[in-house]
Amino acid sequence: MEEPKPAQTSFFLWMNENRDRFYQPGMTQADVAKAAGEEWRRMSSSEKAKWGEKSVEDKERYIHEMNEKREQGEKEEGEEEG
Repeated sequence: MEEPKPAQTSFFLWMNENRDRFYQPGMTQADVAKAAGEEWRRMSSSEKAKWGEKSVEDKERYIHEMNEKREQGEKEEGEEEG
């Protein structure tokens, strides 16, 4: 089983969904990230709340997948010993 994709922060979830709005020809990834970061800082707490909830959901997904991976590893380890 592959390593689960790590949970993302609310900012990165928001940025991934909005990245195309910030991109202009000739911009580097750093330029895009800077522009997105500036807008994120201007957003209200209520605007960010949706992304905070998504981040919590993603963290729960990650924990669940890590637990499954650990259980699968323990199961395979037991099969090798037995």
